[in-house]
Amino acid sequence: MKWELKQINKELVEKFSKELNVPFLTAQLLINRGFTDLNSANRFIYPKRDHLRSPFLLKDMDKAVNYLLMARDKKYPVFVYGDYDVDGITGAATLVSFLRKFGWNVDYYIPNRLDEGYGIQPNMIEEYAKKGYKVLLSVDCGITSFEAVERARELGMIVIITDHHSVKEKIPNAHAVVDPKRHDDPYPFKDFAGVGVAYKLINAIAEKLDIPREETDALLDLVALGTIADMVDLVDENRYIVKEGLKKLNDTKRVGLVQLMKKLNITNISSQDIGYRVAPKLNAAGRLYSAEDAFKLIMTESISSAEQLAEILMGYNFTRQEIENKIFEEAIEKIETSNLKDLPLLVVYSKNWHAGVLGIVATKLVQRYNKPSLVITIEDGVGRGSGRSVDGVNILEVLSEFSEFFEEFGGHPMAVGFSIAESKIEDFIDAISNRFNETFFKSDTKIEIDAILGIDEIDEEILNALSFLEPYGHGNPEPVFMIKNSVVDKIRFFGSSGTNVRMSLRGKNRIIEGIGFGLRKSYNEIPAIQTFLTSLDVAANIRQNGVGPILNVIDFKVSSSSDEEYKDKYFIYSFTNNWKNQHSSDFEHYSTSDELAQRYEKIEKYLNINRPFVLQSDPSTRNAFLMLLMRKGRTLIVNSTNIDALHVYESLSRHSPQELSFVNSLSRKYSSHVITNAIMVIEGEINIDDFDFIVLNEIQFLSSLSYDLFSKLISKISKKEVIITSLYKFETNLPLYIEEKKLNFGLEDRRESDKTVKHDSEAIAFLFSNFSYVTKFYEKLIKNGFYYKDLVFYSPILEPFQKRAISTLVKKRRIKKIVCSTNSDGLPSMLQNGVEIRLYDFPLTIKELIDAVSGDSYSILQLFYNKEDAQRRLRHLRNIFPDEKTVKEVLQVIESKNIIDEETIRKLSEERKIPLKVLKSIIKDFKEKRPILRLKEREVEIPYFEKYTMRLLNTPVKDIYKMIEERDMYDVFLQL
Repeated sequence: MKWELKQINKELVEKFSKELNVPFLTAQLLINRGFTDLNSANRFIYPKRDHLRSPFLLKDMDKAVNYLLMARDKKYPVFVYGDYDVDGITGAATLVSFLRKFGWNVDYYIPNRLDEGYGIQPNMIEEYAKKGYKVLLSVDCGITSFEAVERARELGMIVIITDHHSVKEKIPNAHAVVDPKRHDDPYPFKDFAGVGVAYKLINAIAEKLDIPREETDALLDLVALGTIADMVDLVDENRYIVKEGLKKLNDTKRVGLVQLMKKLNITNISSQDIGYRVAPKLNAAGRLYSAEDAFKLIMTESISSAEQLAEILMGYNFTRQEIENKIFEEAIEKIETSNLKDLPLLVVYSKNWHAGVLGIVATKLVQRYNKPSLVITIEDGVGRGSGRSVDGVNILEVLSEFSEFFEEFGGHPMAVGFSIAESKIEDFIDAISNRFNETFFKSDTKIEIDAILGIDEIDEEILNALSFLEPYGHGNPEPVFMIKNSVVDKIRFFGSSGTNVRMSLRGKNRIIEGIGFGLRKSYNEIPAIQTFLTSLDVAANIRQNGVGPILNVIDFKVSSSSDEEYKDKYFIYSFTNNWKNQHSSDFEHYSTSDELAQRYEKIEKYLNINRPFVLQSDPSTRNAFLMLLMRKGRTLIVNSTNIDALHVYESLSRHSPQELSFVNSLSRKYSSHVITNAIMVIEGEINIDDFDFIVLNEIQFLSSLSYDLFSKLISKISKKEVIITSLYKFETNLPLYIEEKKLNFGLEDRRESDKTVKHDSEAIAFLFSNFSYVTKFYEKLIKNGFYYKDLVFYSPILEPFQKRAISTLVKKRRIKKIVCSTNSDGLPSMLQNGVEIRLYDFPLTIKELIDAVSGDSYSILQLFYNKEDAQRRLRHLRNIFPDEKTVKEVLQVIESKNIIDEETIRKLSEERKIPLKVLKSIIKDFKEKRPILRLKEREVEIPYFEKYTMRLLNTPVKDIYKMIEERDMYDVFLQL
């Protein structure tokens, strides 16, 4: 959103300030509002009763007064026909209160929005005629009620229309039509609310009857309430009405309004309180049921009745919110699960949605999607709809191109109401799609800034300067200030769509709170706020909250940051706040393709080498080669053990390759690309003919662990041209290629030391071999407050978009603190030079250490595991790979049971300490009368860990360093 700072004429401002006796800021704001002469500015700042024009300047006002005086003299009963919104209710209350007090026999009627709709209904005219009413007096309606007016005249009624809505080509044939928007009305001010026109009418009557002004002005609390609620411009006469009306509201004797304000905790009511808090409660009655309860609340003189009615209205509003939220959620689901989202103008519909809240739902859709939105409810084959627009898009003009689809249609540039046949809705949507194709409406939203302030400048003097221009509202908007370079003390986003914000901004001497609603920012547009490194430029109104100034935030930007930095910081911010609720659509711009593309360049040559051959390399080169093979065709990567297979699978997982599956005795379904152990190829269900490439990874270990299994594997794949990959160096009779990258690292022996989180370097990686520990450790650390607010974690459980984002941000050096699982394709050592990498638990394989330091930066690998960690790891392996004796005992129990149900298996799992998934795998093989694959896996898994990995416990650190750096296996020879 564009911000534009208004330019000022300093000399003119100083002149206004001096002549009007107002602060410099007040004078500046007056000039910003277009005041160029002192007289008009003075009338605005100091509105008086004498500034009101004679009501008899309004066309037909004299006729209306004369007919009403005649009705009083002849004792004709009068009924006031109002409307169901706050303007119509307060207008009716104003007329009824005044006329009853000064001698009229008067009743009222408030229509039901859902049953009757807008305007005077002929059937109600007939009903009141039967009751003997001789005069129909409308307020806030009637200017388009041609049929009802004709019917009233036929029944012998005197018809007086008072309205403020736009006039069509002609006006109804009433005895008097008072509407400042009549084409032939010379009245200079046109923007009264309906209740404002009613106020002019009672003033005209008072003038004729010599009734004191105080009597009409006593009703200004109601007139101000309706005027503000109807969002007419608060200028000219409306300014006096609202300014004086607010004074009366703050001292009102109307017990209903007093009770409602008590329930809303309003002690000093403002125009904002009316617009955002009071009016919605009064409107809720008319939206859901009947506005009668709101009218009664305004009129009642009984405290008990007032308490009851206020409670009812609060209940209506709560129900309205529930209905509105339910429809909003259903609308979002319809939009997100269809192609509606791609339309430049959203159209969403359903049967039996509550018509009273459609406009509010449309407003919320506009805020969420930043598109014009139409919401339609269907009943008996007819759709009734409301539409709302974005700034700069005239929705009335846009929809006028589709007038052939509508039964009824009207409104203004930002809001429309319409009816449409159900059968035409889909055709209407198609017409919009065809007309606009993929052209989206451009919202020309900009914020005009009145002045620039710093946090420390916002004080009581500012509030005093602003008070001269109050009350604010339509036509007299609150001034907008840019508060520059404010340090963020606290910030959080809230609300169902995450577009509401609370913040605390810190200056040198003070902190000021701010709150903003419906900021129309999608997540990737909201800058990440790290409170210790970010300052904001904020566009906001300044308000009084009872104890001092508060900011009503309209927009904000990170001070002097690029769009790229916005997005990077926001990912970190949203991750640390709630990583589970991040959405992929917010972070589609992250990709790791560049990282892999650079690696591909040096290994593409191996695609054309005759097979079989051996490729000995560092982890990042091997991983890139395997990813490249998967791009070229279906790939099977066979490992000696599950431990090695898991290492490869998790390392490749950082790049989120599609259709990659890890297959073993517990997971036997495979997709296009498979990483598995030798057992699954020899005795499992993997068909090697399904694959274009066969890779034997670290297969030399299998010959050392079980030459029988090694021979069976080689026999099984003998028809295929294989590739052997390894991180280790060994002798072989096959063609050998070495693609080496020197690992740049240091090694610190902290075995048996306390596992501290204190660190000296700027970059730190807390490393865990068991990735289930990662999130537990992270959640505990992130709650530790300020110091770890920029900490993220990486593990295989993350979504692909999160892995891509974290990989990208680590490479860009945006992320410097991470909790990480091992086997992440060198992620920890990519953080920055000198990164401390702390391995906190015992690994499954030495390759996890090699992987950890295989990035591009110099890293310091700190071994923090101990004997208990190693024993815990071994016990875990023995549990998940049970021995033959334990398996036989379990199967004997299974054989002895006639019925094997889930509960029996679960109990066996708990008793024998065999994980449920492992036990089910064993039972499956047993029932199918095939070898127990889990036992076969045990034959190599436990020996592998005990023979190779356990060396990491007691081997001197210099020898561990050599294992990682040189990776020589002098006692191994691979011959095919």
